[in-house]
Amino acid sequence: MKRQDRSSRPLAIARVSESPEAKELGTSAKIRIVDADQGVGWGMATLFHPMKAAAIAGVLTLSMGGVISLAGAQTTSNPDRGSGAVGDMELGRQVYEQHCSACHGIGGDGNGPATVWLFPKPRNFNSGLFKVQSTPAGSLPADEDLFQTITRGMPGSSMPGFSYLSEAQRHAVVRYVKWLTFDTDSNGKRVNKFDLARAAGEIKPPVSVPPEPGATVEALVKGQELFTKLACNACHGETGAGDGPSAPTLKDTWGLPLPPRDFTIGSFRGGSTGRDLYLRIHNGMAGTPMLSYGDDIMKPEDRWALVLYIQSLRRKDAEVNEILQPADANLHARRVHKLVTSPTDVAWEKFESVRVPLNPLWPEPYPVPAVAVTALHDGRRLAILLQWRDGIANGAPVRVQDFQDAVALQFSINGTTPFLGMGDAGNPVNIWMWKSGWQQDVAGERRDVNTAYPSMHVDKYFETQALFRTAEAAGNLQASQRITSPVEDANARGFGSFKTQPPKGQNVGGLGVWRDGHWSVVVVRDLKSKDPDDVKFQAGKSVPVAFAVWNGEQRDRNGRKVVSHWHYLVLDP
Repeated sequence: MKRQDRSSRPLAIARVSESPEAKELGTSAKIRIVDADQGVGWGMATLFHPMKAAAIAGVLTLSMGGVISLAGAQTTSNPDRGSGAVGDMELGRQVYEQHCSACHGIGGDGNGPATVWLFPKPRNFNSGLFKVQSTPAGSLPADEDLFQTITRGMPGSSMPGFSYLSEAQRHAVVRYVKWLTFDTDSNGKRVNKFDLARAAGEIKPPVSVPPEPGATVEALVKGQELFTKLACNACHGETGAGDGPSAPTLKDTWGLPLPPRDFTIGSFRGGSTGRDLYLRIHNGMAGTPMLSYGDDIMKPEDRWALVLYIQSLRRKDAEVNEILQPADANLHARRVHKLVTSPTDVAWEKFESVRVPLNPLWPEPYPVPAVAVTALHDGRRLAILLQWRDGIANGAPVRVQDFQDAVALQFSINGTTPFLGMGDAGNPVNIWMWKSGWQQDVAGERRDVNTAYPSMHVDKYFETQALFRTAEAAGNLQASQRITSPVEDANARGFGSFKTQPPKGQNVGGLGVWRDGHWSVVVVRDLKSKDPDDVKFQAGKSVPVAFAVWNGEQRDRNGRKVVSHWHYLVLDP
């Protein structure tokens, strides 16, 4: 038989462990080569990619067949997706470090720098406990489970959807998250849990879900009986509002408080379809107090009856929020002859808006579920209308217990989709933030201490022309007595780097109006800008954009807010 051309054979996979050889750039190491044609041999290889010394192993490729590994090194996760595994692992590491590590930690321990602003806390991947899975309780999730969670996120939590990443990137992150699922044995060796489960034959197939039955009175009555019989009301309450007697005492596997789901208005983390709820009941939610009610406890028809009853507790507005999801991540700015710049102009009604879902970074009783976005441009200027529901208007925060309503747009300056939490050092963002308090300043309607406390005592001071407000003297826009626009133009390059542009760089205008329980805000800016810290717009070119809303009535401020994931703003020619 003709020998296969070595140059055309699949790439080999080299697994590099956490040995000293794997931690230094340019280090030559002795490797063991296993080749199907030539047998076993030894050679030298040089590592051209620096490894993370603490936890992260690398993957190398060679232009020859077979498998190579550093001598004496234990292997990492076995690839499941063919010969592209090498590139997948490296791509997965890059995507994970840019988009995931800030919350889940560089080593996957759930303790990234963003953790202090988030509740519930990010999942510790090392534990192997994943909330949402189609596989039975006690087993590891399927690749598709992880892929779907990454794609759609976990509604109602700080875990956004990453549908804006390519499918290849999301599959690569799945592989990398699996690699981060490990224990350390008594000898200090890294042992991957997926490898162990595969070797022991413990990788389980997804649970079979029978067809969903129609809702009948009999099924709902049965579901209500089971809701009480199985003590679901102990945690979720008699009406499903998450206020059962056990609710205040519930904690997750790591001892952190974890309130039960409010079935009436709360978002279902793993999806809201009947199949999703069926699997949550059957499999439970690993790492949480939510137990598994498998086939040894319930019959499939009883489980469906319980699902139907839980769905009957849902408020209609919550159901609508789950149904109204955008078809894609594109927001089109229509070209018009005359730009509309007033939020109350009826001309906006001629144009279709896009509903952008929002997720809270911190639990709120009634989070703003979405913001409606409409964008127009006339070839010279861009106008974006933002509308959301807010039952009470909150203006300038004069008293310490006051918090203002606000909305912000975050644009990627270089066209990439960086980390959602204000970009990073190599991928800066341009932020436009409208504030209701600033709107009052511009309109001359801002309250001050003397209007908030009209009967307070005021001491008399000698008149002086000296400027004693040091922040204003230093040019701090936040302390300025002469606000000319309700929109702050700022930049950020990661956590704690938010920086207001100087007064001369403030080139974003806007106007906000609260009426009938809704805010309508328009922000306007020229398409062109000479400021290097400003986002640039060009017809036909997409610009990544994300949104955030602050509800002053719920004490939102700084990192306590609701946010979207990345979308793309596209200016029509």
